[in-house]
Amino acid sequence: MNLRNILIAVCSLLFLTVGADKFLAYLEPPCSMMAHIPSTVWSLIGVLQIAAGILIWLPKFRKYVVGFFFVFMLVFTAIHVFSNTYDIGGSMFMAFLLGLLVWNPTFLGEKKNS
Repeated sequence: MNLRNILIAVCSLLFLTVGADKFLAYLEPPCSMMAHIPSTVWSLIGVLQIAAGILIWLPKFRKYVVGFFFVFMLVFTAIHVFSNTYDIGGSMFMAFLLGLLVWNPTFLGEKKNS
């Protein structure tokens, strides 16, 4: 297994975990933005994250999932910073991992097509 697949597995697990938390609220402490986001939008984000956790494994959809959520995580990191909240670590970490997949350097083990 190469590093790219390990990053995909970690991102998938994080997407599934955080997406499911939108419905089951089991992560502690809860996201500080939860009170500021309408419940329907919160649920929609959860569905998108769960779908991303599955679709990231499919090469046909991977670059769209990774690209969209890379920007999504950067935006939510900025929202957290400007809202003076404390829980930006998850979105920063996820943006970093997705950024590696977007950048796709040679050390990730994927050969580029010429």
